[in-house]
Amino acid sequence: WQGTMNYAGFTNPVWSWLRHPDAHLPFGGLPVEVPRLPAEALYATVRAFLAAAPWRSVATSWSLLGSHDSTRIRSVVRDADLVEVAAGLLFTMPGTPMVFAGDEIGMEGVGDPGTRQPFPWHRPESWDRTTLGHYRELAALRRANHALRRGGLRWAHAEGDALVFLRESEHQRLLVLAARAGTGPLRLPPGALGLGGEAPNLYGGAEPLRPDPDGSVTLPGDGPTFQLWQLA
Repeated sequence: WQGTMNYAGFTNPVWSWLRHPDAHLPFGGLPVEVPRLPAEALYATVRAFLAAAPWRSVATSWSLLGSHDSTRIRSVVRDADLVEVAAGLLFTMPGTPMVFAGDEIGMEGVGDPGTRQPFPWHRPESWDRTTLGHYRELAALRRANHALRRGGLRWAHAEGDALVFLRESEHQRLLVLAARAGTGPLRLPPGALGLGGEAPNLYGGAEPLRPDPDGSVTLPGDGPTFQLWQLA
C-alpha cells in the first residue's frame, strides 16, 4: 500500500493529548471515550507507528485532525489556541496534511450529521478569521521549508504538557515546540539540539533561540503555544 488515512499514528494520539478535560467524545469505533493523556503517550504512539510502517508510506499518508466520520477538532479541544497547536502538528509532523473543510474557520460538530455540515460560504461573518490566518501561515510555512516536506523526525522532549522535536533534511534543521499549557521555561541539555548560534523564530514568536553559557537551550514556557525555529 502507498498510504492511508493516518488515524492510528496521528489523529488519535493528537486528540488524546489535546482533548479538553470536559469534552466527552467517542474514540473512533471503540466503546470508550477519547482519553486525555500526557505528551509521553503521544510520543510513544507515534514512535511505535513509525517503527511499524515504511517511511515512504507514512510520508504519503494523510495526517488529519478530523473528517466527516469524526468529531471536528474545535469540538475536541474547545479552544482556538489549542486548534493552532493541533494545526501546527498537522503541518510539521511527517505525513501529508489533510484539512477537513471548515476546520480552518473554526467549525464545530460532534457526530453525524454535526460533522457533515456544509461549509458556510453564505455566512462569512461566522468564520474564525484568526484560525484561518493560522492555517494559511502554517501551510505557507510547510511549503517554504524543505525539512517539513522531506526531512526526518527526531524527538528532543516529551513530557506532560510539552513536546519538542526536530525536522531535519540535507538542506535545513528546524526545531518545533508544541505546548498544550504553560510549563515554565523548558531547559534542554547541551548537545540535544546542536545549536551553535542564534536561531531565528519562523512561527509563533518573535524571539530567536540562543544557547545558554553552558551550551544548554531554554525554550519558552508559556502555553498553549506552537513555535518553530530554524537551527541551520
